[in-house]
Amino acid sequence: MTVRDKIKYTLRVRMFIFLIILVITLLSGVMIVLFVSGNITAGLKESQEFILFEHARIFKNTDSFYDNLAAEAVSFSRSLSLRIENHMREKNLNIGDLNDKPELLNEILSEELYQLVLYLQKSKSSGAFMILDATSNTKLPGWEHSKAGLYLTNMEPNIISSSSPTIYVIRGNAHIAYKNSLPLHPRWRMEFNVENAPYFRLPMEKALENTSLSNLYYWSLAFYFPNTNEKIMICSAPLIDSEGNVLGVCGFDVSYMLFKLLNIPDTTMYTRIFCLLAPVENNTLKVDGSLFSGGYSARSFINDGDLKFSAGKKSLYKYENNENTFLGYHEFIRLYPENSAFSDNEWVLALMIPQEDINSYVVKTNLKFIYLSSLIMVLGIIVSFILSKFYILPITRGIDMFKNNPKHNKRTNIVEIDELIEFLSNRPDRVSSDPNSAILNEFLNNIKTLTPAERSVFNLYAQQYTAREIAESLYLSINTVKTHTKHLYSKLNITSKEELILYVEMLKESGKDINKMLH
Repeated sequence: MTVRDKIKYTLRVRMFIFLIILVITLLSGVMIVLFVSGNITAGLKESQEFILFEHARIFKNTDSFYDNLAAEAVSFSRSLSLRIENHMREKNLNIGDLNDKPELLNEILSEELYQLVLYLQKSKSSGAFMILDATSNTKLPGWEHSKAGLYLTNMEPNIISSSSPTIYVIRGNAHIAYKNSLPLHPRWRMEFNVENAPYFRLPMEKALENTSLSNLYYWSLAFYFPNTNEKIMICSAPLIDSEGNVLGVCGFDVSYMLFKLLNIPDTTMYTRIFCLLAPVENNTLKVDGSLFSGGYSARSFINDGDLKFSAGKKSLYKYENNENTFLGYHEFIRLYPENSAFSDNEWVLALMIPQEDINSYVVKTNLKFIYLSSLIMVLGIIVSFILSKFYILPITRGIDMFKNNPKHNKRTNIVEIDELIEFLSNRPDRVSSDPNSAILNEFLNNIKTLTPAERSVFNLYAQQYTAREIAESLYLSINTVKTHTKHLYSKLNITSKEELILYVEMLKESGKDINKMLH
């Protein structure tokens, strides 16, 4: 191995290792900072931000829509109550007098059809209704649960128009529908069955307590309207005349389809994301009484029972039922004013995603981060290799120039290397590798002056041992080795271990065997 090769190998490898360590240290530092700050789980953080953003958007829309619909229900009630009261006053009737008088009932309902259509358009709901506390026939079985009224439903709630063929009569006298060119719903019935209808009973009961009308509207749990497969949520307000008599109820419905159209979540990130407007009791979302919005793939989740929630990760909630676990966020939504007769009923708007979907996304995101980090490390190693070569190149070139022409005047433009070359150039006799060089012969003669102990130390230095390694090899103390080193430097007329090795290498290059020449 030549002097150039030894220098090139030693310095380049050291430089290469140094740069690799630097790259790894910097990359590790970045990863530690990201881990401590929580960004190493970027997928979970992104999911949290996405859920909170989507929830805020949907919550704002839902809160505004339900507030407006409740206000419209109160306005609808005031308008209808006044009109019905005036109609009955003209005929000197009260609400009880309408039983068994189908002609009078149909007359009142027919006159209010236009109001129903008007408020259906104005409210942008999926249905509008009015129910009078009277029936056309008390002789029929179960008549006490049968109430006359009108119920218009919109089969396409995103299209609200009085002339739209999507508006059907689902409850009410068929003659009224035919007279006004409105089709009957396939599940049409003439009267309402209010046996299990809290939207009818509760507002009327609370109205008897003389509470303000704005505090009497009631939001029902979501339910399947009798004899239909349509899940709806009803907002109903009592019909009250000027003397406090309760005439019935009126209001609007929010169908499953309308809720979905108004509140469908963004599925670009998660296809199985969904939201629920649900009643809540004891940290549990009552799924049966909720409205759902989400893709088809998420629809099956709401059939697996109520969802119990608890604190989750990253400000999210964990929702669990018998079959599934979700991560998401919810916020209580005020469907009633504080002094409402039904203010104890609590509702939340929840947005959630199957936990397995979030876990999968987090894994994919962190794998991308790992792949990127690995790529950066590989690039760092390549750059380190190139830089180490670039760093060593001037040194090897300088050595080559000096070996080819010790008296050359060319410069490498690297101060330290040029100073070394200049120093060596000014000492031609000490750096010549000519086998007949006087300085080499002098060096050989000086070796002969070494004591056996000093010669042993010299031999190990020539093999590039360190002082500590020499001490261990010769079973000497480090101080003894230093003493021998000082003596042999003086006898050999050199100043460093490197100079010693340089002479040894020059002797080898000149073809001289030190051991043979010294015997």
